[in-house]
Amino acid sequence: MSVVCKMLNVKRMLVWLSRIHRCRGFGVQSPWAYRMVRYVINEHYPYYAYEDLRAAYPRMDADTRRLCELSLRLANSVRPAWVAVDDACGEEFRAYIKAGCRSVSFLKDIGECRTKNNGERIFAVLSTQEGLSETFYKVADAANNGSVALIMGIHGNKAARMLWREVVSGVKNVVTFDLYYCGLVFFDDKRFKQNYIINF
Repeated sequence: MSVVCKMLNVKRMLVWLSRIHRCRGFGVQSPWAYRMVRYVINEHYPYYAYEDLRAAYPRMDADTRRLCELSLRLANSVRPAWVAVDDACGEEFRAYIKAGCRSVSFLKDIGECRTKNNGERIFAVLSTQEGLSETFYKVADAANNGSVALIMGIHGNKAARMLWREVVSGVKNVVTFDLYYCGLVFFDDKRFKQNYIINF
């Protein structure tokens, strides 16, 4: 095992240990948020499509696979009509999302969120590329109740950290989940604004 792999494993373990008291929904009071943490975010039961998708994408690293599997579970739970996946995320995310909700339609561009929106749910997967903040706000402007955005690498660089702090503290009508490796933003004006830090 290379030095880089060992360092990544040590970092992953330190993150996990720092959030150990936030496993499996401990301390989450909202029934909706508890179900989201327990049965979507940290669901360990192997979903029906995992094996086929693992065979289709055998070279995927462990962290990317975990995020793809989370995308599948989110799509299965949210049942969006439209999905926008940042080009930097790769084809595998689209395959996992399609396996989670076969009825979704993919947008060619995240900017299409607003034009395609007719009251239906949107699921957006955003990478930490240049222009992340602008892209997120395009999604936020188009999002209806029940829509969700998955933002990759919220602690990965300065721009992503700044956007995440802004979303958590300043964006109205959202419930956020900080999974360290990514952030989930659920748009819903019927829920109290809340940020949950989860051990993922």
